[in-house]
Amino acid sequence: MQGEAHGRLELLQFHTFIMNTGFKLDKARSLMEEKNLDCVLATSHDNVYYCSNSEIMTITMLKRLAAVFIPLDGEPVFGVHANERVTAEKTTWIKDLRVYEGGEWEPLKPIDFVAETLEEMGYNDSRIGVETLDIPGVCYDYLRKLLPDADFTDSQPVFDKMRAVKSPEEFKHLSNINMATAKAITVAFEMAKPGDTEKEIAQNMITQTLEYGADTVAFMTMGARKNIWETHHIPGDYKIKEGDLIHVDFGCFFDGYLSDISRMAVVGRPDEIQLEAYRFAVDTERATGEALKPGVTVMEVHNAVKEFYEARGHIYNRAFIGHGLGIGCHEYPFLGPSHADWILEPDMFFQVEPSIALGHARVHTEDSFVITKKGSENVSEYRDIYLSYRSYDEILEKTEVLNKP
Repeated sequence: MQGEAHGRLELLQFHTFIMNTGFKLDKARSLMEEKNLDCVLATSHDNVYYCSNSEIMTITMLKRLAAVFIPLDGEPVFGVHANERVTAEKTTWIKDLRVYEGGEWEPLKPIDFVAETLEEMGYNDSRIGVETLDIPGVCYDYLRKLLPDADFTDSQPVFDKMRAVKSPEEFKHLSNINMATAKAITVAFEMAKPGDTEKEIAQNMITQTLEYGADTVAFMTMGARKNIWETHHIPGDYKIKEGDLIHVDFGCFFDGYLSDISRMAVVGRPDEIQLEAYRFAVDTERATGEALKPGVTVMEVHNAVKEFYEARGHIYNRAFIGHGLGIGCHEYPFLGPSHADWILEPDMFFQVEPSIALGHARVHTEDSFVITKKGSENVSEYRDIYLSYRSYDEILEKTEVLNKP
């Protein structure tokens, strides 16, 4: 726990390349047939990137429309603002690329473009799936007014189902970037010393992860001592002291995909309560991994985790023990009752993140698990030596050896 790992680290090398997402047109159309959809629209940043292979950052930065039109028959269409034409041309596989004028300064004008495109494609009186959680209500209402004979419904279930199972390239990339983030956290913890601020430690983690190939930071939360009780504490000027427990939950973007790793550390020698809480969290990760198997339902995983907590005298009242990860930080399915009926499949990629509050210690860890043909595998495992020892006496004895000058 004093530094999450010991020994020489190998620098992970990432090379600039265009990441191919796992989108498959035939799979999209199969799901569309199940939902009785004639055409679906992707308008959120994550689904536009997934469907088009073009990362259009202005969708989130400026709330500027980009849209992928996926018909049940015929060729897909990709619509972007004129300023994004070059980016789209360089990266998308979609041949029918169209541009529009206007933008967030006149938010209904891009909807005119959407309606005109749907009409031109012959879907003005068809069943159309749109991202109802993404399109602002005023724009959705305007679209329905422009196409009164169309039957609009939510397209999100189609995208969630597609993105839940990763392509070989996706899960390899996700495995690499989460391991890189775990190693960067370890290096920063090993560099830290009493008197360093939370912000200084966080900056070292960020710098290290950028050296490992990250493009930019997605989120950074870190707290020490009393700040561990704030779930998403922004690193500040608190200076770490002997005995402090430190928590970090941190992720970066690598070629449009996210890492998301949580770790704990102690300044100096951990006490028994800290060790007990840490051991429980890591053992829960492993128990969850044993429950993650192809063919089981999310509810079966939830029940297994609940039983693990309760067998050790702890109440389990979390909404979920984990979540999908990919282009988005929280992808479907969530490993909790809200997605109880989802059936796990090979190549699903999950973040498993148990937590426990025990006395003065609050511990939260998070690792990446990929569903294999037979079970699951932790692909971000980068743990310290303490996990090799089962008794507190052995752990503390080893800690004293490591802390000798």
